Amino acid sequence: MIHEPAVFVEKLKRDQPFNMESEHIHDTYEIYYLVAGERYYYINDRIYALQAGDLVFIHKNQLHRTTNKGGAEHERILINFDDFFIRNFKGIGLDELSLFQGESFLLRLSVHEQGRISDLLYMMLREQSDGGLMYRPYLQTLLVQLLIVLGRVREEKAESVNPENSDIQKRIYSIVEYLNAHYPQGLNLDELAQHFFISPTYLCRIFKQTTGFTIFEYMNHIRVQKAQSFLIHTNWKITKIAEEAGFDSIAHFQRMFKRITGRSPLQYRKQNRR
Repeated sequence: MIHEPAVFVEKLKRDQPFNMESEHIHDTYEIYYLVAGERYYYINDRIYALQAGDLVFIHKNQLHRTTNKGGAEHERILINFDDFFIRNFKGIGLDELSLFQGESFLLRLSVHEQGRISDLLYMMLREQSDGGLMYRPYLQTLLVQLLIVLGRVREEKAESVNPENSDIQKRIYSIVEYLNAHYPQGLNLDELAQHFFISPTYLCRIFKQTTGFTIFEYMNHIRVQKAQSFLIHTNWKITKIAEEAGFDSIAHFQRMFKRITGRSPLQYRKQNRR
């Protein structure tokens, strides 16, 4: 069966305060362009403050979430595309762009750059909406143009935009680093709070306010991400993978894995080993 490369574009405007409530991870690449307003964006263990005209490129399987910042109103354009799309254009070196090297990043675009990017994004939205003759390949070629332009913009930027770095955020970064290092262990909230010399209630509150995740949501995501790597790169049985990833039971592992990825561990292994 031939897999059709997936490209999806969406424009959304909100007039009320909005924090993403659902746990968010997927095996597609994502481009997030903030048309208007302000947002906090949690990506790859760091928090970024986005302003209108900022663009974020997010790699597949990276934990991310947006939360409210400043005024309630904001407007954004979102693009998702999959590995099949990248493979479809591998011959022109699309996968070698700087966008796909390293980690997720935030681009603070100049007014001129915003104009070029906006033109391509709105062309993509119109093409997807109109659904004219051969709209899919045309939509894909527009995305290729967008990725090349973004790759050039990134190469020309002297410095990247730094993540937020307040005292509270520094403390959260330390907690996140600790969680990433100790994910296989049965972490206890009281012990975690004691380790960082704060109360459990305060720990839960500042972690949720800063990242958008509860501590246990975050831990489940980290453990599932580790399990995804084990499923692809080892021949371990599911029981061993659950144990190595830090889950206390095979039932809990399978339930969390399906909830976060939308597939069972065996389905995920089969699909990603083709």
